[in-house]
Amino acid sequence: MTFLKYIVFTVLGLAILAIGSVYVLSIQREISIKTINIEVAENLVIPVEEMDSQRKYYGGHGAGWGGGDIKNSLKFKYANMIFFNETPYIPVVLKMYQKQFYVVYYDRETYLRETTFRFYKSTQAGDFKEIEPTEFPKHLAIQNRWFKGYDSDPNDLVGLVPKKIKGTMTSKIWYMIEGKENKFTHNTPVHLDFIKQYKEKYITNRQED
Repeated sequence: MTFLKYIVFTVLGLAILAIGSVYVLSIQREISIKTINIEVAENLVIPVEEMDSQRKYYGGHGAGWGGGDIKNSLKFKYANMIFFNETPYIPVVLKMYQKQFYVVYYDRETYLRETTFRFYKSTQAGDFKEIEPTEFPKHLAIQNRWFKGYDSDPNDLVGLVPKKIKGTMTSKIWYMIEGKENKFTHNTPVHLDFIKQYKEKYITNRQED
């Protein structure tokens, strides 16, 4: 009987150790913090601290586990105020207009096989609130923050040549702002005529406030 108890307690102890080890591994996070300079307005470049964090991913595709619980944040100082915003999304536009900051995030978390964009505006407290795409200043909607793993290239936006920007994030953001689409795949078409009209109306011939 004593030997049986020993076996039971040993098995129980190993089970608790295994469960505890899995839990400890599951809460480990991979965190990256870097500071990049972003031109938020003409002749205004500010250093922005970017943090991205997610649970550590173990193993390869199919056999691995972990990952998820993504957190991304932006933190910067302007006019003696600290601005901060944390979301699960990836920033692709950060601009300032009329003393307020506007952010567009690339959202690959909401839909399983499609992506969308999220639009935010700074508050007087230094944080950010989400706004409707139509509320975003249309002339600001030009990507100025880049990340690996997406086929947009900064050179595609030089001069905003419609044929060059047809497949970029910028053109998809324009589509969403104008209510043409609310989610995208790589095959979602963005028509050239639309790009030309948007550029002419909101950028080339925009009336200054």
